[in-house]
Amino acid sequence: MLFKKITMKNNFRFIIYVVITFLMNKFFLNNNSKGILWMFGFIINITIMALCIRELSYKYNSFEIQNFRNFFSIIILLILFILNKNVKINTYQLRNNFIRNIFHFIGQSCWTWGLTVLPLALVFSLEFTMPIWASIIALLFLKERITLNKILFLIIGLIGTYTILLPGTNNINFYNLIVLFSAIAYAVAHNFTKKLTETDSILSILFFMSVIQLPFSFIGSILVGNINYYILNELPLIIFLTITSLLAHLSLSSALKNSDATVILPIDYIRLPLIAVIGWYYYDEIMTYNIIIGSSLIIFGTIFFVKNDFMK
Repeated sequence: MLFKKITMKNNFRFIIYVVITFLMNKFFLNNNSKGILWMFGFIINITIMALCIRELSYKYNSFEIQNFRNFFSIIILLILFILNKNVKINTYQLRNNFIRNIFHFIGQSCWTWGLTVLPLALVFSLEFTMPIWASIIALLFLKERITLNKILFLIIGLIGTYTILLPGTNNINFYNLIVLFSAIAYAVAHNFTKKLTETDSILSILFFMSVIQLPFSFIGSILVGNINYYILNELPLIIFLTITSLLAHLSLSSALKNSDATVILPIDYIRLPLIAVIGWYYYDEIMTYNIIIGSSLIIFGTIFFVKNDFMK
């Protein structure tokens, strides 16, 4: 199985993580260079996380996978808090934490489920529509100023989304809509995450995310079917999934902290060809023309908007 190939270097992941951090500080890399390195860390971890979900989906449903990940995330974070007395668990925005995690859980559930039934490249392509929905939400509810660049970005992005959803037919796949809805839910959660980072540390946000979402994933597991508690054989993969999930969040937050969006955003799109090659090699998945064309439109529109917005 793919898991056997992935986990060969599992014992060295934290060592590599510490070494990279040391080297960045040792050689005094500028913020943009640090941000780029953190972004590559995010790409690696989010890709491996998706592969872990695909492998676990052969035995567990999406809610069970989230349930295990939330549970072990709490354990790992508690250990970190105990070992590091300088890191504290607190929040100044409990209400925003709760609202953020309701939408994040919805998005995570749809995204995780999509990875189990759809080609990996298609799931990532639809996920990349998140900035489109975030902009629409900001315009409608946060009363952001409407500009020509935003209008062009939304038009190009929506055309790209429509192209992905219609693979040469007149019918939109229901599965695709579920993953698209995850991007919309992520967009709402993203706006709350930005507010949370003003007062709360990323580790605290991750801890409350796991605590709040654990009962949701547990209830979901019960509603979907009987919970499979036998995880001994898959325990290394579940822990591996948990670690890569936490590292993905930390890497992305560190990248955004060190660099401007104009620097790191284009790098994130490396995920799409990377996951397309992996999906083709391991799962015989084909990246169709509509995914390539639609994703290209979304990527072009996003980069164009961010760069023009930054130059103002």
